[in-house]
Amino acid sequence: MDEVPYEFDRLPLSGIRPGTTVLLTGPRHEGARELGLQLLAGPTGEGAIVITTNQRAERIADDCERIGIQVSDDDTAILDCVGDEDAEVPARVLPVAGPSDLTGIGMRFSDVYVDFRGDDIERVRTGLFSLSTLLSFGDLQTVSRFVHTLVGRIDSVDGLGVFLIDPASHDEQTVRTLSQFCNGRIEVRETDGDPELRSRGLPEQPDGWLPFTPTPR
Repeated sequence: MDEVPYEFDRLPLSGIRPGTTVLLTGPRHEGARELGLQLLAGPTGEGAIVITTNQRAERIADDCERIGIQVSDDDTAILDCVGDEDAEVPARVLPVAGPSDLTGIGMRFSDVYVDFRGDDIERVRTGLFSLSTLLSFGDLQTVSRFVHTLVGRIDSVDGLGVFLIDPASHDEQTVRTLSQFCNGRIEVRETDGDPELRSRGLPEQPDGWLPFTPTPR
């Protein structure tokens, strides 16, 4: 088992144990989405999988490069639930029928992992942006089963998962239910115009709310 933690540059977070999936909660306009992408930015030799449910692959690739992910066919894959087949994107783009096609997302995810392993990429960070979109197309029970399955797959390959949800769009019970399938939470809020984060349920992390700097647009 891989015990080398996943580390994060320019963020007030300690390394996270391989096999961990984090539920990232916060409104997009307060830096939650930018933080999610920053958590996917790893060193050379790691892979990144971005599951995009509400933005085209071309936009996701641009945002990844802006926050420091070196997007390439070698180690970056985008599971596109929106449709961007005509754009030239410097990543492996795997189309999915839509945000409601959870089976298709799972199959594409497995395909990418097989390809990465064949290319000797053993450590992979996965971001799902976002669970809120999946919940707008499916009920909580169905989405929960999907999250439970995907978390299990990430754990089995010692990956890192980051699943974004906007808590303002759902009741607390929905967020709590999905939290149960993840290993911990990272919450985002804005105070006097500045974003802050707080980790919950993750070992060896700093306590309390801490400021962080989203990569500028």
